[in-house]
Amino acid sequence: MHNRLCRFLCALLCAALFTALLPARSFAESGPMITQPYLENLALCVDGGEGRTVRTLHYMYKNNRYVSLRDVAAALSGTAKHFDVSFGGELFTITTDHDYTPTGGENEAFPELTSSGAPYSYSTRPLALNPIQIDGRELRYMSFLGLNSASRQDCFISVTDLAMQLDFNMELSDGIMLLDTSRGYRIDLETLLDEGFYGEIHSALVGLADTGTVYAAWEPELSVPIASTSKLMSFLVAMDAVADGEITLADPVTITDEAARLSRTVDGILTLQPGWVTSVTELLIAMLLPSSNECALALAIHVAGSEEAFVERMNRKARVLGLSDGAMFYNCNGLPVFTDNLAATKVQNRMSANDMFLLVSHILRTYPEIRRITGMQSASLEGLRATVYNSNPLLYNVPGVVGLKTGTTNMSGSCLVCLAEAQDAAGETHQLVAVEFGAEDKTVRTTFTEELIRYGLQRLREDPAAAESAPEIPAGAEELIRAVLNSY
Repeated sequence: MHNRLCRFLCALLCAALFTALLPARSFAESGPMITQPYLENLALCVDGGEGRTVRTLHYMYKNNRYVSLRDVAAALSGTAKHFDVSFGGELFTITTDHDYTPTGGENEAFPELTSSGAPYSYSTRPLALNPIQIDGRELRYMSFLGLNSASRQDCFISVTDLAMQLDFNMELSDGIMLLDTSRGYRIDLETLLDEGFYGEIHSALVGLADTGTVYAAWEPELSVPIASTSKLMSFLVAMDAVADGEITLADPVTITDEAARLSRTVDGILTLQPGWVTSVTELLIAMLLPSSNECALALAIHVAGSEEAFVERMNRKARVLGLSDGAMFYNCNGLPVFTDNLAATKVQNRMSANDMFLLVSHILRTYPEIRRITGMQSASLEGLRATVYNSNPLLYNVPGVVGLKTGTTNMSGSCLVCLAEAQDAAGETHQLVAVEFGAEDKTVRTTFTEELIRYGLQRLREDPAAAESAPEIPAGAEELIRAVLNSY
């Protein structure tokens, strides 16, 4: 299956990932060149036809394939999945349902040797979040920019990402990539499980939050560090305070010295100044979109008087919801903290995928407005003197995704809790949630979670019996979802 081709993706330059698109620059100004030592001339057969060469980079690891966008476009001309490619500045534009316009150099193999007889190497820009659009829709995928043999700009993109976006089936057989345009992209999680797909992450789950149906899970009861996905519990505690009349969303909040100091550390996201006045609403948006640690702290202090008192509420809420004993919070934002003793030990907020699924299910029923916040691509926050951007790449890559939260620390790895709204075969709208904890980097996190979401959508749309037989959950019935999780 094509799904096994890109499991071990690695990104070295990820500091500014999943924020605003980079400004347009000329190719020559777009950064230093790097040499790619792992090159492959891969044969591509479309619909059983004659093989054509597709230039492929293996980034860092064998079978971590990035394919030439122009080569694939040329190979698909005249088929049901044909698409055109254009390039301007650093923006690659894909237009589907159009034949590719050749520019020269397509499907020409990498030479084995240079003119001097030395092994051939190929130079590209570093792996980066290069702007790509499909039919006017912005995408957030990592790729390489390079030149083909005719010195035309080319883009090398993960073969899995390309197959998911253009909805075609790919398989690898005896070193030949087989592409079938009559079949759409499909995910076989049982095969992926057998091939170790889940082995590189800590824990995962995908299911319907509104019914409790769990489609698939990996180590769902394992308590693991959850980084900034902790902020979903912070959102819940803050909204409970609003519901109880302790605070309002319009409350003015004065930035404290403590929150301002955090903003100037390596973990700061937005630079704040003591005395600035913002609102609870702005703090919630800044906490959830760019994952502002300092805004989470400012919110905690406003709600409970101190972070310590707020964290007590977080842990108390975990017990009220019936989360496992492995659900434990030490701060409001998910950053690592050290214990207060002579031989200090680093601790982090922890939870299982089951716990997170239950938490998100409760939030969606109790405070559905979180979908409006986490569904925004950006927001202008006057009180915080900032425009913030959503850190969730699947908001761009998968239609129907409306949240929820990313998170990353060294110990937790890259985590993502994602929500997509979609209809089943009977036309009923459901809330599909994917939980992924512990990917090795943001690139793996994006691909892995997108596969989970797309598998869930596949099950929802193609298995009407599952949707029709799912139990109807009344508001607040956490016990029913918990029973499903415990029996999985």
